[in-house]
Amino acid sequence: MIDVYMKYNPYTVETAIEIDGKNVMENGKLSKYKNERLQVWIHELIPTLIEELNEDSIHIRFKGTLPDYEDLLEICEQYIKNHSSLSLYVEHIPAKETADKIGELKKLVEHMQNGPFEALRDKRIQENFHKALNSEFEIAVIATMSSGKSTLINALLGKELMPSKNEACTATIARIKNVPERSTFSAVCYDAYGNEIASKENVTYEDMDAFNSNPAVSVIQVEGNIPPISAKKMNLVLVDTPGPNNSMNHNHREHTYRVIKDDDKPMVLYVLNGTQLNTDDDYFLLNSVAEAMKVGGKQSKDRFIFAVNKADEFDPEKGEDLRGVLERVKKYLEKHGIENPNIYPISAETAKVIRMYQNGINLTRKQRQILNGIDLFIEEPIMHLEQYAPLSPSLKNGIADKIMMARDHQDRYTEALYHSGIPSIEAAINEYLDKYAVTSKITNAVNSFKKIVERERIAQKLQEDIKNDEQKRQEIHREMERIGGELEQGEKAKQFREKIENLTFEDIMASIEKIRHKIFREKLQKISNKIRNEDVPKHEAYAILNHVRKDVEALQSDAITDLEKTMIDRLRNDAQQYIDEYRSYIRNIVGFDEGKWPTWAPIEFFEADLPDVDDLINSYTYEKKVKVGTRTVKNENKKWYKPWTWLSPTYEEKDVYEKREYVKLSEFLEGFLQSFRFSLEENFANAINHLEEEKAELKKYFISEINRLEKEMKKRVQELKEMASHSNELQKRIEENERKKQWLDDFIARLDAILEI
Repeated sequence: MIDVYMKYNPYTVETAIEIDGKNVMENGKLSKYKNERLQVWIHELIPTLIEELNEDSIHIRFKGTLPDYEDLLEICEQYIKNHSSLSLYVEHIPAKETADKIGELKKLVEHMQNGPFEALRDKRIQENFHKALNSEFEIAVIATMSSGKSTLINALLGKELMPSKNEACTATIARIKNVPERSTFSAVCYDAYGNEIASKENVTYEDMDAFNSNPAVSVIQVEGNIPPISAKKMNLVLVDTPGPNNSMNHNHREHTYRVIKDDDKPMVLYVLNGTQLNTDDDYFLLNSVAEAMKVGGKQSKDRFIFAVNKADEFDPEKGEDLRGVLERVKKYLEKHGIENPNIYPISAETAKVIRMYQNGINLTRKQRQILNGIDLFIEEPIMHLEQYAPLSPSLKNGIADKIMMARDHQDRYTEALYHSGIPSIEAAINEYLDKYAVTSKITNAVNSFKKIVERERIAQKLQEDIKNDEQKRQEIHREMERIGGELEQGEKAKQFREKIENLTFEDIMASIEKIRHKIFREKLQKISNKIRNEDVPKHEAYAILNHVRKDVEALQSDAITDLEKTMIDRLRNDAQQYIDEYRSYIRNIVGFDEGKWPTWAPIEFFEADLPDVDDLINSYTYEKKVKVGTRTVKNENKKWYKPWTWLSPTYEEKDVYEKREYVKLSEFLEGFLQSFRFSLEENFANAINHLEEEKAELKKYFISEINRLEKEMKKRVQELKEMASHSNELQKRIEENERKKQWLDDFIARLDAILEI
């Protein structure tokens, strides 16, 4: 058996794998994943190790957090099932955890602002750090009609706040921000233009119902405590989105698609009605989920939770098998391309009522009946819903311990609550936050200033290196004289600006064509195939049209959000190319690539001022009020024989008397689809034009940014020139900076301690 030592740090996102004392992550097939999140590539670990080691008996000693260890264990167990001849043993070396890494990091950054290094007190560093630390993490709750989405949210809140209505009638987005210190909920309402139109402290169910029914309200911002979900220093936001079949506001529908396709991988809680699965309302949305789950490894799978609600409506005494229901759900999702989904059976109503009772909230007669019926979850083992939840072993054991504790205290309400399945979903959410969201936030916050810290460390080391090396000192001084002269002359800077001005990028049409193919030749074709070639009564034609219209509206949102994502990706690529070009420019001036620059003097000293891609894009963007939606008014001109009016959400229908009117269905719907195709082509053309405008703005901003970078470059050169001045002055400078060096060494040690595991 060969011994493999593996260490994964989710805060620095670094992996080391040692075999016979050699770190195989430096070279070989796995080296490209050295600084990738473990869950992105973990499925490739075992087959690659077997191939490279040519061994079928491996002992892995894994040092890392418990959630990461359990992911590794799961992968190994799955691999063994399919390869019986393989022997895999995984040993866990627990990580040393800091109780509050974000709190410690905040203290360290405050210490940095009061330190002796001016570069570390830069306002831009502070802004980037706070932006990374204060970013919101979104959990989107999506559902089809009559699934109990509002009930599930109320179960999480432990009170009735969200109105339980037909989702098709809901035209608002409610964003519930978790503020643990609050004892009540507050709400602020905004119209489609972002203007505040109403607010309320200590908001009630009735208030939310009134806000939701108000046609002027587009978004409701709610703040309050969501007790079962651990804040973990996260700005957590639970988003109640209109269902995929909602046609009242296309901007809200597109928001749902954006969440699914978001590269930052927010969580998606998809609520399904276990009693009504045969619906096409969510066909296109589930297809988008399937596409998102196929990119990004295990994390992409973990972020989607499928909650099968109303599990209590299946009667085990009548032979209704819950396992059979879950298998049907699995096949239903697989039919949409979703493989190995995380399915959680729940009874949201039961959990909500129990928590309301435990919180001392008065119950209605119907709710008291539900409370009196919790014996079903206690006495029927098949209704212990937590047993079906695809949780990690540690989470399953934790829930089992809490159930045993409730039994020991004869607390039937808490026991039934855990059997309702809702706490299992909450455990999965908390684990996702721990495993991905919190670690990403810490990593992004550290990266916002780490380059500057590293540059100061390099400067300190250079001083030490040239202290007793006259030849090195003179060499650096000469090089700084040369580089300073070239910068003052400005000829290379002029050439660089001209190059940026003339820079062209890969044609975006290839990416656009992929989207067009997906929409027109795959998904739109499926809609066309539904059309029957026959004559139908006019009223039936309208019914069919309404169904087709829902499909094409979903398709439109799918296409628009695909285009948006393509544009964002392309802008990121452009920004990266600008940065890479500037890096080449720096290296050319310094002479690094020509071998002029000594190998012991890192080029990173000059490159630390370069922005990251996200910093560059965020810096050039600005906020402005834009129109984000409209409210439908009655369209007096809408007629069934006017195809250009069919896409409107409301219509007038003529009275039908003795004479029945029939419609040629294929021609009727083909006219509608043709109108949709034309509209979609317009969207494609507008997207391309908008991208060109955005690219031009980004280029314009970067050219203006060059002045700042050039100024910083000259500053770095002058610093090195002064550092490499006469040896007597150098000695004096080193003595003066001894305190700064001690401060920096202490700072780096404290930073490493926070990020260590």
